[in-house]
Amino acid sequence: DVLIAQHHWPVWGGAAIDRFLRNQRDLYKFVHDQTLRLMNHGLLASEIAERLQLPRSLQDDWACHGFYGTVKHNVKAIVQRYLGAYDGNPAHLDPLPPVQAARKTLHYMGGADAVLARARGDFDAGEYRWVAQVCAMVAHAGRPGDAAVQAASALGALALEQLGYQAESATWRNAYLQAVMELRHGVPQLPRAGGVVRDVLRALPLGLFLDHLAMRLDAARIDGLALRIGWCITDTGEQALLSLENSALTHRLGVPVDGADAQVQLTRAVMDDISVQKLGYADAVQGGQMQVLGQRDAVLQMLAALDSFDRMFAVVGPRPPLAHDNP
Repeated sequence: DVLIAQHHWPVWGGAAIDRFLRNQRDLYKFVHDQTLRLMNHGLLASEIAERLQLPRSLQDDWACHGFYGTVKHNVKAIVQRYLGAYDGNPAHLDPLPPVQAARKTLHYMGGADAVLARARGDFDAGEYRWVAQVCAMVAHAGRPGDAAVQAASALGALALEQLGYQAESATWRNAYLQAVMELRHGVPQLPRAGGVVRDVLRALPLGLFLDHLAMRLDAARIDGLALRIGWCITDTGEQALLSLENSALTHRLGVPVDGADAQVQLTRAVMDDISVQKLGYADAVQGGQMQVLGQRDAVLQMLAALDSFDRMFAVVGPRPPLAHDNP
Protein backbone atom coordinates (compact mmCIF):
# COMPACT_ATOMS: atom_id res chain seq x y z
CA ASP A 1 0.00 0.00 0.00
CA VAL A 2 2.83 2.43 0.86
CA LEU A 3 6.49 2.43 -0.15
CA ILE A 4 8.97 4.57 1.82
CA ALA A 5 12.26 4.91 -0.04
CA GLN A 6 15.58 6.43 1.07
CA HIS A 7 15.64 9.69 -0.90
CA HIS A 8 12.10 10.18 -2.19
CA TRP A 9 8.64 11.07 -1.07
CA PRO A 10 6.56 8.05 -0.05
CA VAL A 11 4.64 6.39 -2.85
CA TRP A 12 1.02 5.36 -2.25
CA GLY A 13 -1.05 2.80 -4.10
CA GLY A 14 -0.19 -0.55 -5.68
CA ALA A 15 -0.12 0.67 -9.28
CA ALA A 16 2.05 3.71 -8.49
CA ILE A 17 4.42 1.58 -6.42
CA ASP A 18 4.72 -0.96 -9.22
CA ARG A 19 5.55 1.79 -11.73
CA PHE A 20 8.03 3.41 -9.33
CA LEU A 21 9.93 0.16 -8.69
CA ARG A 22 10.06 -0.74 -12.38
CA ASN A 23 11.42 2.67 -13.33
CA GLN A 24 13.99 2.58 -10.52
CA ARG A 25 15.08 -0.87 -11.65
CA ASP A 26 15.50 0.29 -15.23
CA LEU A 27 17.18 3.55 -14.21
CA TYR A 28 20.06 1.80 -12.47
CA LYS A 29 20.32 -0.95 -15.07
CA PHE A 30 20.40 1.62 -17.88
CA VAL A 31 23.16 3.70 -16.27
CA HIS A 32 25.21 0.61 -15.42
CA ASP A 33 24.92 -1.11 -18.79
CA GLN A 34 25.38 2.00 -20.91
CA THR A 35 28.45 2.94 -18.90
CA LEU A 36 29.96 -0.48 -19.58
CA ARG A 37 29.07 -0.19 -23.27
CA LEU A 38 30.87 3.12 -23.61
CA MET A 39 33.79 1.85 -21.53
CA ASN A 40 34.24 -0.84 -24.16
CA HIS A 41 34.44 1.89 -26.81
CA GLY A 42 37.41 3.33 -24.92
CA LEU A 43 35.69 6.39 -23.45
CA LEU A 44 36.99 7.74 -20.15
CA ALA A 45 34.81 8.18 -17.07
CA SER A 46 34.56 11.94 -17.56
CA GLU A 47 33.66 11.48 -21.23
CA ILE A 48 30.93 8.94 -20.43
CA ALA A 49 29.54 11.18 -17.69
CA GLU A 50 29.33 14.09 -20.13
CA ARG A 51 27.71 11.98 -22.84
CA LEU A 52 25.25 9.67 -21.10
CA GLN A 53 21.63 10.89 -21.09
CA LEU A 54 18.61 9.10 -19.68
CA PRO A 55 15.93 8.04 -22.17
CA ARG A 56 12.87 10.28 -22.36
CA SER A 57 10.70 7.70 -20.58
CA LEU A 58 12.91 7.95 -17.48
CA GLN A 59 13.47 11.70 -17.78
CA ASP A 60 9.72 12.18 -17.61
CA ASP A 61 9.59 10.41 -14.24
CA TRP A 62 10.55 12.94 -11.52
CA ALA A 63 11.57 10.12 -9.18
CA CYS A 64 14.37 9.28 -11.64
CA HIS A 65 15.88 12.77 -11.53
CA GLY A 66 19.12 13.46 -9.70
CA PHE A 67 17.77 15.13 -6.60
CA TYR A 68 20.24 13.17 -4.47
CA GLY A 69 22.77 11.33 -6.62
CA THR A 70 23.44 12.21 -10.23
CA VAL A 71 23.99 10.24 -13.40
CA LYS A 72 27.41 11.87 -13.83
CA HIS A 73 28.51 10.91 -10.34
CA ASN A 74 27.26 7.35 -10.64
CA VAL A 75 28.87 6.83 -14.06
CA LYS A 76 32.28 7.66 -12.59
CA ALA A 77 31.67 5.32 -9.66
CA ILE A 78 30.80 2.46 -12.04
CA VAL A 79 33.98 3.01 -14.07
CA GLN A 80 35.99 3.16 -10.85
CA ARG A 81 34.53 -0.14 -9.72
CA TYR A 82 35.47 -2.01 -12.88
CA LEU A 83 38.67 -0.30 -13.96
CA GLY A 84 40.05 1.41 -10.85
CA ALA A 85 41.59 4.88 -10.75
CA TYR A 86 43.87 4.44 -13.78
CA ASP A 87 42.13 5.40 -17.01
CA GLY A 88 44.61 3.76 -19.39
CA ASN A 89 46.35 6.99 -20.40
CA PRO A 90 50.02 6.73 -19.34
CA ALA A 91 50.15 10.52 -18.91
CA HIS A 92 47.68 10.02 -16.04
CA LEU A 93 49.57 7.09 -14.49
CA ASP A 94 51.67 9.26 -12.16
CA PRO A 95 50.54 12.87 -12.62
CA LEU A 96 51.75 15.75 -10.52
CA PRO A 97 49.66 16.42 -7.40
CA PRO A 98 47.37 19.49 -7.41
CA VAL A 99 49.77 22.11 -6.03
CA GLN A 100 52.69 21.27 -8.32
CA ALA A 101 50.40 20.77 -11.33
CA ALA A 102 48.70 24.11 -10.67
CA ARG A 103 52.00 25.98 -10.50
CA LYS A 104 53.28 24.49 -13.75
CA THR A 105 49.95 25.05 -15.51
CA LEU A 106 49.80 28.70 -14.46
CA HIS A 107 53.39 29.19 -15.62
CA TYR A 108 52.49 27.77 -19.04
CA MET A 109 49.35 29.95 -19.16
CA GLY A 110 51.26 33.17 -18.51
CA GLY A 111 50.83 33.49 -14.76
CA ALA A 112 47.98 33.95 -12.30
CA ASP A 113 47.07 37.49 -13.44
CA ALA A 114 46.69 36.41 -17.07
CA VAL A 115 44.63 33.39 -16.04
CA LEU A 116 42.28 35.46 -13.90
CA ALA A 117 41.79 38.02 -16.66
CA ARG A 118 40.69 35.27 -19.04
CA ALA A 119 38.63 33.60 -16.32
CA ARG A 120 36.61 36.79 -15.80
CA GLY A 121 35.72 36.76 -19.47
CA ASP A 122 34.73 33.10 -19.27
CA PHE A 123 32.58 33.86 -16.23
CA ASP A 124 30.74 36.55 -18.20
CA ALA A 125 30.23 33.95 -20.94
CA GLY A 126 28.66 31.52 -18.45
CA GLU A 127 31.50 28.97 -18.46
CA TYR A 128 31.22 28.43 -14.72
CA ARG A 129 32.63 24.91 -14.59
CA TRP A 130 35.89 25.98 -16.23
CA VAL A 131 36.15 29.16 -14.16
CA ALA A 132 35.82 27.11 -10.97
CA GLN A 133 38.59 24.79 -12.18
CA VAL A 134 41.12 27.48 -13.09
CA CYS A 135 40.39 29.50 -9.95
CA ALA A 136 41.08 26.39 -7.89
CA MET A 137 44.41 26.07 -9.71
CA VAL A 138 45.33 29.67 -8.83
CA ALA A 139 44.37 29.05 -5.21
CA HIS A 140 46.41 25.84 -5.01
CA ALA A 141 49.43 27.44 -6.65
CA GLY A 142 49.57 30.36 -4.22
CA ARG A 143 49.64 30.88 -0.50
CA PRO A 144 46.95 32.22 1.85
CA GLY A 145 46.89 35.99 1.72
CA ASP A 146 48.37 36.31 -1.79
CA ALA A 147 46.51 38.90 -3.88
CA ALA A 148 46.05 36.39 -6.71
CA VAL A 149 44.67 33.78 -4.30
CA GLN A 150 42.20 36.29 -2.88
CA ALA A 151 41.06 37.28 -6.38
CA ALA A 152 40.76 33.63 -7.42
CA SER A 153 38.78 32.83 -4.28
CA ALA A 154 36.35 35.66 -4.97
CA LEU A 155 35.86 34.74 -8.64
CA GLY A 156 35.78 31.02 -7.87
CA ALA A 157 33.08 31.63 -5.27
CA LEU A 158 30.96 33.42 -7.88
CA ALA A 159 31.35 30.50 -10.31
CA LEU A 160 30.58 27.87 -7.67
CA GLU A 161 27.57 29.89 -6.56
CA GLN A 162 26.15 29.77 -10.07
CA LEU A 163 26.82 26.03 -10.29
CA GLY A 164 25.06 25.58 -6.96
CA TYR A 165 21.98 27.52 -8.13
CA GLN A 166 21.84 25.37 -11.27
CA ALA A 167 22.35 22.01 -9.56
CA GLU A 168 19.31 19.74 -9.39
CA SER A 169 21.10 17.40 -6.99
CA ALA A 170 20.85 18.53 -3.38
CA THR A 171 24.23 16.97 -2.54
CA TRP A 172 25.95 18.78 -5.42
CA ARG A 173 24.19 22.05 -4.53
CA ASN A 174 25.27 21.70 -0.91
CA ALA A 175 28.87 21.01 -1.92
CA TYR A 176 29.00 24.04 -4.21
CA LEU A 177 27.38 26.46 -1.76
CA GLN A 178 29.36 25.18 1.23
CA ALA A 179 32.53 25.93 -0.74
CA VAL A 180 31.20 29.42 -1.53
CA MET A 181 30.63 30.08 2.15
CA GLU A 182 34.13 28.86 3.07
CA LEU A 183 35.81 30.90 0.34
CA ARG A 184 34.02 34.07 1.44
CA HIS A 185 33.98 33.67 5.21
CA GLY A 186 36.56 31.01 6.04
CA VAL A 187 36.13 27.48 7.29
CA PRO A 188 33.60 27.42 10.15
CA GLN A 189 35.08 26.52 13.50
CA LEU A 190 32.61 23.85 14.52
CA PRO A 191 32.55 22.44 18.04
CA ARG A 192 34.16 19.07 18.54
CA ALA A 193 32.07 15.93 18.51
CA GLY A 194 29.10 15.94 20.90
CA GLY A 195 26.62 13.53 22.42
CA VAL A 196 25.56 11.72 19.29
CA VAL A 197 29.13 10.60 18.63
CA ARG A 198 29.50 9.46 22.22
CA ASP A 199 26.36 7.35 21.86
CA VAL A 200 27.89 5.69 18.81
CA LEU A 201 31.20 5.21 20.60
CA ARG A 202 29.55 3.33 23.45
CA ALA A 203 28.54 0.67 20.93
CA LEU A 204 31.84 0.69 19.03
CA PRO A 205 33.61 -2.67 19.30
CA LEU A 206 37.15 -2.60 20.66
CA GLY A 207 38.53 -3.79 17.32
CA LEU A 208 37.11 -0.79 15.46
CA PHE A 209 38.49 1.56 18.11
CA LEU A 210 41.95 0.06 17.58
CA ASP A 211 41.55 0.34 13.79
CA HIS A 212 40.81 4.03 14.30
CA LEU A 213 43.90 4.28 16.49
CA ALA A 214 46.01 2.77 13.70
CA MET A 215 44.57 5.16 11.11
CA ARG A 216 45.64 8.15 13.22
CA LEU A 217 49.26 6.98 13.53
CA ASP A 218 51.75 9.40 11.95
CA ALA A 219 54.23 6.85 10.64
CA ALA A 220 57.12 9.31 10.19
CA ARG A 221 57.20 9.98 13.93
CA ILE A 222 57.59 6.34 14.99
CA ASP A 223 59.87 5.04 12.23
CA GLY A 224 61.97 2.18 13.57
CA LEU A 225 59.92 1.68 16.73
CA ALA A 226 58.82 -1.92 17.41
CA LEU A 227 56.46 -2.61 20.28
CA ARG A 228 53.92 -5.12 21.55
CA ILE A 229 51.24 -3.58 23.79
CA GLY A 230 48.57 -5.37 25.77
CA TRP A 231 45.43 -3.19 25.63
CA CYS A 232 43.12 -4.00 28.56
CA ILE A 233 39.64 -2.54 29.26
CA THR A 234 39.36 -3.06 32.99
CA ASP A 235 35.58 -2.75 33.46
CA THR A 236 34.54 -4.95 30.53
CA GLY A 237 37.34 -7.52 30.64
CA GLU A 238 38.18 -7.02 26.96
CA GLN A 239 41.77 -7.19 25.86
CA ALA A 240 43.82 -7.06 22.69
CA LEU A 241 47.45 -7.39 21.70
CA LEU A 242 48.70 -4.45 19.62
CA SER A 243 51.79 -4.93 17.49
CA LEU A 244 53.73 -1.98 16.13
CA GLU A 245 56.06 -3.10 13.34
CA ASN A 246 57.19 -1.43 10.13
CA SER A 247 55.34 1.75 11.18
CA ALA A 248 52.01 -0.14 11.05
CA LEU A 249 49.77 -0.89 14.02
CA THR A 250 47.86 -4.20 13.97
CA HIS A 251 45.95 -6.01 16.68
CA ARG A 252 44.57 -9.38 17.73
CA LEU A 253 41.54 -9.55 20.01
CA GLY A 254 41.16 -11.86 22.99
CA VAL A 255 44.71 -13.22 23.02
CA PRO A 256 47.00 -13.38 26.10
CA VAL A 257 48.82 -10.10 26.72
CA ASP A 258 51.09 -11.19 29.57
CA GLY A 259 54.22 -11.37 27.41
CA ALA A 260 53.77 -7.91 25.86
CA ASP A 261 56.44 -5.22 26.13
CA ALA A 262 53.90 -2.99 27.87
CA GLN A 263 50.32 -2.99 29.09
CA VAL A 264 47.76 -0.20 28.85
CA GLN A 265 44.87 -0.38 31.32
CA LEU A 266 41.85 1.92 31.21
CA THR A 267 38.07 1.87 31.52
CA ARG A 268 35.68 2.02 28.60
CA ALA A 269 34.53 5.52 29.60
CA VAL A 270 38.10 6.82 29.51
CA MET A 271 38.63 5.19 26.13
CA ASP A 272 35.51 6.98 24.83
CA ASP A 273 36.75 10.33 26.17
CA ILE A 274 40.03 9.79 24.35
CA SER A 275 38.21 8.85 21.14
CA VAL A 276 36.33 12.17 20.98
CA GLN A 277 39.55 14.02 21.93
CA LYS A 278 37.96 15.24 25.15
CA LEU A 279 40.90 13.71 27.00
CA GLY A 280 44.45 13.43 25.69
CA TYR A 281 46.55 10.31 26.20
CA ALA A 282 49.27 12.19 28.07
CA ASP A 283 46.67 13.81 30.34
CA ALA A 284 45.02 10.44 30.95
CA VAL A 285 48.35 8.92 31.98
CA GLN A 286 49.28 11.94 34.10
CA GLY A 287 45.88 11.96 35.80
CA GLY A 288 45.88 8.25 36.48
CA GLN A 289 42.86 7.41 34.30
CA MET A 290 45.12 5.27 32.10
CA GLN A 291 47.85 3.03 33.52
CA VAL A 292 50.91 2.16 31.44
CA LEU A 293 53.06 -0.72 32.69
CA GLY A 294 56.34 -1.91 31.20
CA GLN A 295 57.99 0.14 28.45
CA ARG A 296 56.14 3.32 29.36
CA ASP A 297 58.30 5.75 27.35
CA ALA A 298 57.90 3.74 24.15
CA VAL A 299 54.12 3.62 24.60
CA LEU A 300 53.98 7.36 25.21
CA GLN A 301 56.12 7.94 22.10
CA MET A 302 53.63 5.96 20.02
CA LEU A 303 50.62 7.71 21.53
CA ALA A 304 52.23 11.11 20.95
CA ALA A 305 52.44 10.24 17.24
CA LEU A 306 48.64 10.06 16.86
CA ASP A 307 47.18 12.68 14.52
CA SER A 308 44.22 14.91 15.37
CA PHE A 309 41.86 15.96 12.59
CA ASP A 310 40.24 19.37 12.78
CA ARG A 311 38.89 19.36 9.21
CA MET A 312 38.68 16.86 6.42
CA PHE A 313 39.76 18.54 3.22
CA ALA A 314 41.03 21.81 1.84
CA VAL A 315 40.05 21.40 -1.79
CA VAL A 316 38.87 24.83 -2.94
CA GLY A 317 41.52 27.01 -1.35
CA PRO A 318 45.23 26.87 -0.56
CA ARG A 319 46.00 23.93 1.71
CA PRO A 320 48.29 24.57 4.67
CA PRO A 321 51.16 22.04 4.64
CA LEU A 322 51.16 19.10 7.01
CA ALA A 323 53.88 19.00 9.63
CA HIS A 324 55.97 16.52 7.66
CA ASP A 325 55.29 17.75 4.13
CA ASN A 326 58.28 18.46 1.95
CA PRO A 327 58.62 22.21 1.32
